[in-house]
Amino acid sequence: MGTPRSDDSIAAVSVTELFTIGIGPSSSHTVGPMRAAKAFAVEMLDTGLIPDRVQAELFGSLSLTGRGHHSDRAVLLGLAGETPERVDPDAIDGLLANIHETRQLMLDGRHPLPFDVEQDLLFRPGFLPAHPNGMVFTAFLPDGSSVVRRFYSIGGGAIRMEGAEAMRTNRRLAHPFASGAELLERTDETGLSIAQIVRTNEAAWREDGETDVFLDRVRDAMCASIERGCAASGILPGGLKVQRRAQAIRQKLLDRGPRTDPSLVFEWVSLWALAVNEENAAGGRVVTAPTNGAAGVIPAVLRYYETFVHGATRDGVRT
Repeated sequence: MGTPRSDDSIAAVSVTELFTIGIGPSSSHTVGPMRAAKAFAVEMLDTGLIPDRVQAELFGSLSLTGRGHHSDRAVLLGLAGETPERVDPDAIDGLLANIHETRQLMLDGRHPLPFDVEQDLLFRPGFLPAHPNGMVFTAFLPDGSSVVRRFYSIGGGAIRMEGAEAMRTNRRLAHPFASGAELLERTDETGLSIAQIVRTNEAAWREDGETDVFLDRVRDAMCASIERGCAASGILPGGLKVQRRAQAIRQKLLDRGPRTDPSLVFEWVSLWALAVNEENAAGGRVVTAPTNGAAGVIPAVLRYYETFVHGATRDGVRT
């Protein structure tokens, strides 16, 4: 048996934090910056700090690799009031083109501001002290004063604002664990499966039915990512002229036999994962699982279960 732990030493993590619906290509470099920019815009307007102008600065890794990871695009979208969960991937190019062409930005979709991307969205060469993925947002107010907020994208799309009190996520769980080894100990102690332990712990946050609704929404988003990735063709963004492959591979597999042919199982699973990864690389809708880089694995396994496992059910998918 492992050393007993106090519940207070365990940072409880819910499935709603592990699986978040967003856009590609990166949870820490795209999703996080969009959330930070949105949070800044909301704070300014909701507290009555109506700026004449805003400026965003990207530091560290966000500066060095930000253009390739669409960090700049994400910040513009967040300032304009978009969120990773709700932004329409097909509308992004038009939204950004309008900001560039008009040199105006609708802060949180509510307050028009002049915004020159060349002057107001800056890539800084240095690093902020607290984290490699740092951002500074500045609101310039009519009285000549300014309000500055530092944010950090700390992984998986999560953000932290410097100086803000950390939100407590600790909950009193029915079966607390702080490592994979402790999780296995809980299964031995209780006779429950890993899925049953996690499901029981989720009751610390919400009713069972609410968890089902969330899991169904995640499943649907994952399946939609597969379908979009399998249907799309052309060159992936990024300058390397990488050709999408999922559509052609899917057609070859269909030509070889029925989709339920067991001899083709692993090729279908690989295709489904590839389709999601290509959708992520294109900046499309994906689900962090628990990051964008790993977004293809669970959708592929779920599609395998639904396609090849006899008697597959929606409850099985949730498990």
